[in-house]
Amino acid sequence: MPQSENVRVWASRAFMDSSRIKGFTADPLPTGMGLGQMAELNEAGERMSAEHFPKEIFAEYPDKKEKKQADLVLAAGVVVVSAACAEVLRQFDLGHSSLYPIKLFQHDRTTLVEGEYFCLNIGERKDTFLRSQSQKVIEFDNGLLTMRPHLLDGDVAVSPLEGSDLWVSPPLIRLFFLSDRLTQALRAAKMGRVFGFRTCRIVEAV
Repeated sequence: MPQSENVRVWASRAFMDSSRIKGFTADPLPTGMGLGQMAELNEAGERMSAEHFPKEIFAEYPDKKEKKQADLVLAAGVVVVSAACAEVLRQFDLGHSSLYPIKLFQHDRTTLVEGEYFCLNIGERKDTFLRSQSQKVIEFDNGLLTMRPHLLDGDVAVSPLEGSDLWVSPPLIRLFFLSDRLTQALRAAKMGRVFGFRTCRIVEAV
C-alpha cells in the first residue's frame, strides 16, 4: 500500500486536549436527551438539528468569571466555536455538518460572556480511517477505537477520499478530520493551536 503524495489530510486532536474543556452547564434539552448522549452522537458524526443542542449554556462556578473563549472549546458537552472560526468553516464544503448559534452566560445566567459563538455539529462520516496502518490505536470493549493522546504526525493512516472538508470516521472517536485547504485556512486565521493538527498518512491500495 503506497503512501499518496498528491493530497494531504489532517486530524484534529482538539477533543483529546483537556485544556479545551471549559466549566459550563446547560438546562435539560427539549428532546429529553442528556448532554452526555448528545456529545456522543455529535462525536460519532450524527446529523442533528438545532433542537438537539442547548441554545444557552452557563458558567458552572460562581466564583469564576469566564473570559472570552478560544476559537474552539468543549463546553457542557457542546463543541463551541467562535464567530471567527465559524466564518472560516462556512467558506468550505461542510456537507451535512451544521453551525447553530449559542449564547454563553456567566454563572448569574444574565451576564453574557464576551464574544459570539456557535455549536458545531459534525454530521459527515467517511470510512477513511485505516486501523491496521495506524500507530497507537486503542480499542475499547464496546468496539470503539481511539488514539493515544500524544499523537504525532503520521500516526494516523487514512485512505484517499474526496468530498466534504470536515468529517469523522467511526468507530474512531476523539478525532475529526479536515481537508488540507480547510486546515490551511484555519492556520492562516491563527487557529492552528486550538485545533491541534496532525498530518495523516494517506495510503492507497495497490
